Amino acid sequence: MFNSIAFDVVIGLVFVYMLYSLLATVLSEIIATWLGLRARNLKEAVNRMLNDEQVRGFWRRLWDSLKLMKNPKNPVIKNFYNHPEIKYLGSSGLFRNPSSFKAVSFSKTLLNLMFGDVMLTREIINQRMEEIIGNANGPDKILDPDTARYINNLWNESYGDIVKFKHHLENWFDRTMEQATEWYKRKIQIVLLFLGFFIAWSFNADTFSIIGTLSTDKDARDKMVSMASAYVQQNKTLIDTTKIKSRTELKTFNDKLDSLLDVKKTLDADIAKANNVLGMGCWPPDVVHVKFDQKKRKRIFTPVIDSAALNKRHSKIRDGKLEFTARNKWGYFFRLFPIHFFGYLLTAIAISLGAPFWFDLLNKLMKLRTSEKVESASSGKSAGGAVTPINREG
Repeated sequence: MFNSIAFDVVIGLVFVYMLYSLLATVLSEIIATWLGLRARNLKEAVNRMLNDEQVRGFWRRLWDSLKLMKNPKNPVIKNFYNHPEIKYLGSSGLFRNPSSFKAVSFSKTLLNLMFGDVMLTREIINQRMEEIIGNANGPDKILDPDTARYINNLWNESYGDIVKFKHHLENWFDRTMEQATEWYKRKIQIVLLFLGFFIAWSFNADTFSIIGTLSTDKDARDKMVSMASAYVQQNKTLIDTTKIKSRTELKTFNDKLDSLLDVKKTLDADIAKANNVLGMGCWPPDVVHVKFDQKKRKRIFTPVIDSAALNKRHSKIRDGKLEFTARNKWGYFFRLFPIHFFGYLLTAIAISLGAPFWFDLLNKLMKLRTSEKVESASSGKSAGGAVTPINREG
């Protein structure tokens, strides 16, 4: 059942999606590091905790959700990030804002900003909370009204216990960070979608073309299944970078990968092998050999190129050869875009689902395929060795 053409096509397609998703993940992590997206996401989350939300219309909220380079600037968040407890967690260079900090740092900083550098007592907290709520709408405000009232509710729930109050603040921070991880994941999915489309175009990875090749070319299909099986055997786990919450986890990720650029080189090699099998590529060589297949009544290009992207104005066949200049290659590259747009878009959507999704699915498919083979072999043996009225002795 599972050892069928359709099943092998699915395995090959999932394997290609996984390779491109891995490449997109590595590139997105490099981009996120260069742009400081984790630090920006953390700052946005803290800003939402300490400042009331501004009333906005649908389109402004939509645009706000697509912005990746957010950097909140207001007195409250500025005072928070200038506090020594937070400020010195970042570097002194371009990445001065920390990409993560612990809940205890949040509560310690917030309490210091609200009540000053004094020994906290019930009386001081009660008195200062009234002043903070009273000045929430004034020029000397420390917190916005809704935030001030919420923190006051946390203090009331602590029943005058300062240690419990700190725990409430830390739990509030931890709950927000869980949601901030989801925000970051959505942002990375947007990055992956755009990266995925560019990758699909760069490698000419049209989903419809891949399915067509795997469906009709048995040799390519078998090779892709073999490559998928070997990859699963060599790689038992895959890290989901969107679930990284702390500096320790990020350091562990980077240590395990050793170098994102080295991983990219390995992925490029794996993708190149897959592309050679499938005959994909967006950048033709200087010379492509051409011959006419009498049976199929069509031209055969070696190496394989997309004949639909050729144009008489930028290519000439001479002595069975198709020569490409630099200008011809760029013309071929841009001509691929309208021809394969929807195939690229489908590939990009698949890449945006993330490498862990496709890796898990590939593992399950390979297990099903292996178990089916084992069951078929065992059933064949039992059928061959069974005693029947035809093969029994005596």
